[in-house]
Amino acid sequence: MNRFNNLSKDAKVVYLLSLSNLIINKISESKGFKVAVESLEKAWEWLKLKDFDADSLYVYLENIDETDIMTYMQLADDKDNEKVWICIGNALAYTIWEAYQYEKEKYLPQTIESVDYQTVESFITNFEKVYENNSISDKLLHFLEENYPKNADKRVDLISIKTFIDESIEK
Repeated sequence: MNRFNNLSKDAKVVYLLSLSNLIINKISESKGFKVAVESLEKAWEWLKLKDFDADSLYVYLENIDETDIMTYMQLADDKDNEKVWICIGNALAYTIWEAYQYEKEKYLPQTIESVDYQTVESFITNFEKVYENNSISDKLLHFLEENYPKNADKRVDLISIKTFIDESIEK
């Protein structure tokens, strides 16, 4: 967790979203898969542009129509699928938390207000249980620490990160 805290704000989001992208297809047969894909796409879009508000992301995590990540996570039909849903939910919750911080919002939805180090630890624990090459989480963390340390103003280069992940997986 200390290493995660050494990353820039955007690099933290990139870390969670990138690892989520590696496991999302494991729930491709699950009800709600399209919502999961759309929620991650929207989270990436927010990271790149920051041109819409955190509330627009939050509806993917929780909404009254029960077409949200939290609902589908509870409906998961087996333990591995549930772990993937937990990862996606945690990655999205963390991204939404960062979006509210970016907006300097004082009042957060209860679910987002509770985002903390345990959210990230839960993500990593569940990711490592469902992804075969779980050393990728450590390799990506190291890469991001080296290139996007805390307080760095450097814009995150998503292409170089994707290349790094692809090359790490091939090894």
